Amino acid sequence: MPSQFEPPQSSSDQEFRAMAVGMVAGAVPGIIVGLILSLSLGNPAMWVSIAGGIGIIIGLVAAVLYNRARARKKGRGDDAEGKTGA
Repeated sequence: MPSQFEPPQSSSDQEFRAMAVGMVAGAVPGIIVGLILSLSLGNPAMWVSIAGGIGIIIGLVAAVLYNRARARKKGRGDDAEGKTGA
């Protein structure tokens, strides 16, 4: 049976993958921080959702910035070797 998973090839596929990884990477510490905050402040559902949401946003922004920097660096490397997109 052939695998139905295809690795991301286009730049938009890679960008979406980076965004998904960034959101998960931000959510996990956000949830942990929310649980720690709830120990002293109470109301765990509220603190987990607030800290998790902030973590998701930070992870998403960091992933987008990282992906842009990586694409920009990759573009400069091609120009330095004398290759052009045309």
